[in-house]
Amino acid sequence: MNELIWINGDVSPLADARVGVEDRGYQFADGVYEVIRLYDGRPFTLREHLKRLERSAAGIQMDLRTDRDALAAEILRFIPRAGVRDGMIYLQATRGCAPRNHLFPNNCRPTLLFYARVLPPVAAPGQGEGAKLRTVPDERWKRCWVKSIALLPNVLAKNDAVAAGADEAVFLEDGIVTECSASNLFIVRGGKVITHPVGPKVLPGITRLMLLQLAKQAGIEMIERPVAFEDAKSADEAFITSTTREISWVSTWDGRTIGKGRCGPVTLRLHQALRDRVVRETKSLAGAA
Repeated sequence: MNELIWINGDVSPLADARVGVEDRGYQFADGVYEVIRLYDGRPFTLREHLKRLERSAAGIQMDLRTDRDALAAEILRFIPRAGVRDGMIYLQATRGCAPRNHLFPNNCRPTLLFYARVLPPVAAPGQGEGAKLRTVPDERWKRCWVKSIALLPNVLAKNDAVAAGADEAVFLEDGIVTECSASNLFIVRGGKVITHPVGPKVLPGITRLMLLQLAKQAGIEMIERPVAFEDAKSADEAFITSTTREISWVSTWDGRTIGKGRCGPVTLRLHQALRDRVVRETKSLAGAA
């Protein structure tokens, strides 16, 4: 497939795409991003992702110079051209290209781009191999609610986890677990779901947001509070969430089996509820097309 990319309104082959050497995204990681899931060629929670993009841009004092509706329209026009049915849209905005200087440039046009890519299918609720977690010290900045492209601490943590035979890294600071290198973290105790509040060390995940709503509808109590490391590792169930993985149940944490070593009933109910919502919303989009 000849992959395409949209850059500041122009569509071209991804292989031919270029940005300036002095783009601030390249030289300072001065930018933000989003990943939007595609199901059968339709974006899921597009507006929620674009709203978060605006919050992230505001968090680094960057003017996107476009509004949510206009950007959504461009993405929806691009998807059929890209030809990706099941996959993702990667969307990135940097402050733009300007002579290298720590000070923000005046009147600099942001570099806004997105492209589509195929992803493997997500395991059905309760199926697939459980995720293996490894705990790592949290060395990130204190604005993790900004979805920044400055991800080197996350990259290092993820690679450390994989090198140790795990799938994902869990950040630990002052005895509290917050989130993972590329996902939000949840534990289950006595039928109640517990997750760390959004804030300096926790990204407001879109799948996380969906689960807060779905849990309420299903009568499952969702508690947002800090979680002590030892309490988390002895949970009845644990799972992680992200746009690309939906929900992954956790089988082991630092080599220790979580619960009964299989997907727990609360995790299963929430994943099925999420999958049902995906089907409803993407079919609704199909009807409106």
